[in-house]
Amino acid sequence: MSKILTLIFGVVVVLSIASCQADEVALPIPTPMPEPTSLPTSTPKADPSPTNIIGTPTAEPLCFAPVDLNPIAFTPDNAMLVIKGSTEVQIFNLKTMKEEKFLQASQNIMAAAFAPDGQTLAWALEDYTIQLVQVSDGKILNSMTGHTNMITKLLFSPGGDKLFSASADGHVKIWSTEGEPLDDLIVGPEVEGIGISADGTQLATVPFDGPVELWGLSENKKIKALGGTGGFVTSDAVFSPDGKYLAADLASGLFLWRLSDGKSLWDDLKNSMAITYSPDGRFLAYALIADDSQIILASPDGAQIIHTLEGMQGSVWGLIFSPDGSLLAATNGNEIWIWQVVDGKLLYIGKSAC
Repeated sequence: MSKILTLIFGVVVVLSIASCQADEVALPIPTPMPEPTSLPTSTPKADPSPTNIIGTPTAEPLCFAPVDLNPIAFTPDNAMLVIKGSTEVQIFNLKTMKEEKFLQASQNIMAAAFAPDGQTLAWALEDYTIQLVQVSDGKILNSMTGHTNMITKLLFSPGGDKLFSASADGHVKIWSTEGEPLDDLIVGPEVEGIGISADGTQLATVPFDGPVELWGLSENKKIKALGGTGGFVTSDAVFSPDGKYLAADLASGLFLWRLSDGKSLWDDLKNSMAITYSPDGRFLAYALIADDSQIILASPDGAQIIHTLEGMQGSVWGLIFSPDGSLLAATNGNEIWIWQVVDGKLLYIGKSAC
């Protein structure tokens, strides 16, 4: 798919997300949420083709109806899903099947991030202001200004002590959790996606036009340009937890690099808008648009396909693992599907009405 066609398609996706507002409906009486099952201690061997399909549910998944269908994180206890709407963020409890928190913003929310400890939420508003919000009561803790164009991504550092903001103004700004500016990286031109290594020493940036770049955070200097030809609003860059690999979903498809030498590990084009690593580093997960949104769980280097999850219709543009790696959530803007990773059992489906 050409970059132009992908950009057009991405705009359609964003518009469809904005139109999905949920009506209040009666929810089914839930059964208890199953306890996560431990993952195997070693990566199973598999053929390098998606033949191990485990996504067929063995029981009817529970339906829930959030206010919107854009999940951004699980809570630290793995039991609740954090969902961004147009002007609000909802925290939905999957055990009780009820809303736990509803945090209302004063303007449209352009980007949001959830702190690793679950105590703080950051959102970027349409006036280019960033606010830090106390999750327990919705209190605005700090407001930060400095960007001069739309903020495209927010991301907390793995330790939760810093907040990174990427913007269409070409800058990535670094803030303390007290709202103080710490640093300003001039990346240029427009920055669509960012990723931070698990040890907090490296930053990856995805521009609107140009290659993915790697930055060292000790001195905030560019290390190298890895490749690719730019991203879009759904683009992300993700490091493997051990720091060996970097993956990115760009406007022209998926890319995967070995960081020790910058070598590209995928020679074939994979048409997708979603990629992520499991927190334990066991899986690289990505969604294939060309194959009815099959979700692939592969080895960290992308060489072996371990499992394939099937059944979700439409183009998946978001994938999120729970902190313990037991759950995987996917969204296409119309539905949220949540699987149990160990056996591929579909546990929940979120939609505008059940």
